[in-house]
Amino acid sequence: MNSPNYEWWIANAHNDSAFLFLVEHPKEFEQAIRLRLEQVGRGWDQGVINQAKWRAIHEQDRFGSLTSICESIQPVFSPPSSPAYRPLHGDMKTDNHVMKDENGHFLLLGVSAFWCPWAVKNNIGYLHRMTDWAVQSGMNYVRWFGAHDWEGGLSPDNTPDYFAVMEHTITSLASRGLRSQITLFSRYHMVGNKDEEYIGQWADIINRHKDKVCLVEIANEWNHLDNGWSDSEIRNLGAMFHEQCSVPLALSGAAGETWEDKEHRTSELYNDTPADGVTCHYARKDNTHEGPWRWVRQPWHSRHGIKDCPSFVIDNEHQRWDKSNGGRIIEVATSAPVVAYIAGCGMTAHHDNYGVRNNRGEYAQDSNADALQKVFSSVMPMLPSDLPNWTATRVGDGGGPHPFPSLIHQHWSFEGSLDHGVSRAFAAVNQDKFVMALTGVRNHVTLNEQQHNVFNVVSLRDGQIVYSGNGPVRLNESDGSAFVAVSE
Repeated sequence: MNSPNYEWWIANAHNDSAFLFLVEHPKEFEQAIRLRLEQVGRGWDQGVINQAKWRAIHEQDRFGSLTSICESIQPVFSPPSSPAYRPLHGDMKTDNHVMKDENGHFLLLGVSAFWCPWAVKNNIGYLHRMTDWAVQSGMNYVRWFGAHDWEGGLSPDNTPDYFAVMEHTITSLASRGLRSQITLFSRYHMVGNKDEEYIGQWADIINRHKDKVCLVEIANEWNHLDNGWSDSEIRNLGAMFHEQCSVPLALSGAAGETWEDKEHRTSELYNDTPADGVTCHYARKDNTHEGPWRWVRQPWHSRHGIKDCPSFVIDNEHQRWDKSNGGRIIEVATSAPVVAYIAGCGMTAHHDNYGVRNNRGEYAQDSNADALQKVFSSVMPMLPSDLPNWTATRVGDGGGPHPFPSLIHQHWSFEGSLDHGVSRAFAAVNQDKFVMALTGVRNHVTLNEQQHNVFNVVSLRDGQIVYSGNGPVRLNESDGSAFVAVSE
């Protein structure tokens, strides 16, 4: 019998049996692993070869083919030199509106990727492409689901090694430079009367990796029509988890049509609970005259906190970018986290259909991937690490000490006949410093007031500084439909 062509095997075999190949052709199996190590620039590594053999024998449900074993062998993660990258360092804790680890305060920018456990089990390359893009974009966490029942989901009932996969997901993301924000459950029917048992198992896993997890959320939209959780059940599960694990905890974000509905249900759920943070799914309606800028500004509703809820607020799942009115507009996606931070949210996640299902494309392969990466990685290092703890302000009566009060006359969202200006101009101030988001710029907008400190204006279309000085300055839509101004 001729020896198999293991280069062809790696490139083309998808239903091949790694176990049979190892048994029948052990030398060629080892050569295939060595070739893969060379392909990803890692060189000879006996530990990886031994692990591949072990997987072929003992993990056939996860690595049944040689292809899957080879795909799991990836280049060693090399942190980017960009100032937007922040290494993991110690356990997470909340501090009013912000989060901190042993290196101090920082802003949490994440991405939705509910399917992460599926990718760890079935297609690790899919996960790595997402994480590489996220880290290069200045993101520092991923929001994923422990269980869900649409494409890319796993459940305890149909996954024999379920909790091993969950633990591997946490460590896999951490090895790529990202913490996990885990939503433990989605659909009630998937856990049923085993939810308390699962809470204990989740707590055990997360306790072993507390420095790799930034937040745990008990359930996704517990009051959604597709769910069957009661308030008392969610509160009970939260109390059980809190007793067993000290990682920052949120209960759930409310489903609903309006912010008033969501706020009311959220207050009812969180009242007198041990939660450390509150997850918000802000209203997604964007069919008014403001278009997508309406959903971008929604975190402003919680700038003073939410009644009976923790002060740490998470912009957890806003309007999906792919569903946003007008399509995937760069400035809409990049202004959303800036507005959230200004409004007092310490965490916010970029949300797109790529993160909801595993069969709708990939973040890194979208035509806008490079543009998003450039803007996020440029803007994030400019924002103060404690920005959500600053005083949120708006123009107009009762808005507070806004750095550019004359902008009240340049809001086209207030006066429909206005042919220039902005939808909103929210700002956060700290003594003589400020950060301001200008969203929905139409034609042009003028910052009339001269400032004591020099400020830089960055286009949220391309991440470029378009102005540096004390003002006044006129900003043109040709440079972007959204800007962030940051004082030095």
